[in-house]
Amino acid sequence: MQNQIYERKVVFDPRRWGLPMGAMANPANRLQGLWARFRPCFKTKTRDSSKHAWSYLRGLLTMETKRNYANIARQVIGPEDDGQNFQQFMSDSPWSTRAVFDQIQTEVRQRPELKGGMLTVDESGDKKAGNQSAGVARQHLGRLGKVDLGQMGVALGYYQAAVWMMVDGELYLPEEWFGQAHGELRHRWYIPPERTFSTKSQLGLEMILRAKANGLPFQVVGCDSLYGRDSRFRAALDKESLLYLGEVPSDTHVYLERPEMGVPEKPLGHRGRPFSRQRILNGIAAVEVRQLAVYPDLAWQKVKVRPTERGDLIYECTASPCLTIGSENRFKIPLLSLCLSSHRPLGFFRLSPILAAGRAW
Repeated sequence: MQNQIYERKVVFDPRRWGLPMGAMANPANRLQGLWARFRPCFKTKTRDSSKHAWSYLRGLLTMETKRNYANIARQVIGPEDDGQNFQQFMSDSPWSTRAVFDQIQTEVRQRPELKGGMLTVDESGDKKAGNQSAGVARQHLGRLGKVDLGQMGVALGYYQAAVWMMVDGELYLPEEWFGQAHGELRHRWYIPPERTFSTKSQLGLEMILRAKANGLPFQVVGCDSLYGRDSRFRAALDKESLLYLGEVPSDTHVYLERPEMGVPEKPLGHRGRPFSRQRILNGIAAVEVRQLAVYPDLAWQKVKVRPTERGDLIYECTASPCLTIGSENRFKIPLLSLCLSSHRPLGFFRLSPILAAGRAW
């Protein structure tokens, strides 16, 4: 009993959620107002499942641990409830997740203090015991650091100062899920028949462009190396004139001088067909990002990134213009910012010299 009382005190302590004490002024009315704005997202022309959403929200906000369907139902509705209504609401009820995310983005647009934030794209995976859930396959689960049976989603986050929120998300379906063997499961989980395989980078790009079309007031896009190494992903952001900060692997090849590209002439006496593929003609060689870490002409500065449990996370950063080869052998001139953490160099590509990439991260 004492443990339950302690848990409830912890749940209702705003510091538990990273909020200042002032954030709890008149919480009941504020939550009721929030619910009133989101409630229409859970209604259709023939059904109103918003009461289940409200009960589920109460459980998430008032229970410290073990917040599964059955436990939330027993806590919020009654000791005899087994949570089947919650299960049906989350799995089969036809409310629109797109409507929920659109409302979240509307809330951001309506708050002037949230203007000019950072949009981040990242994936998150959960281990699964069985293979019947949508998208489950053996794949790399970054949170676990290994390949295992699991489910993966790609999420779009929005950061501004101390505020963070998830503003969009898509379930990642591995390519094997579009074969005949998974046809029945696709039908069971209401996966649209017109959906085709998309990589995580493609899903991330779709959400970024959707956020731009919705008028989400972000200033910059950030991503890790899964997306940053994808030249097509970077080229698409470039086409949309979006400033981006993308981590790239330390063995990424860049050029410090502009190479001259072209099809070389066939040397005299050379046997065989004429050359047809473009090559670098002026002898400029590429270097790996990690090699730049020892260049003597680069000026380094220490940048505080964020506080951690072990103290401040500090990177040594520098920046240098460089070139990369994109699609169709066209050169891009991003600003390459090097960040060293435990002497491990990371490169960050971006398209504008206005911000210091180390500071932005």
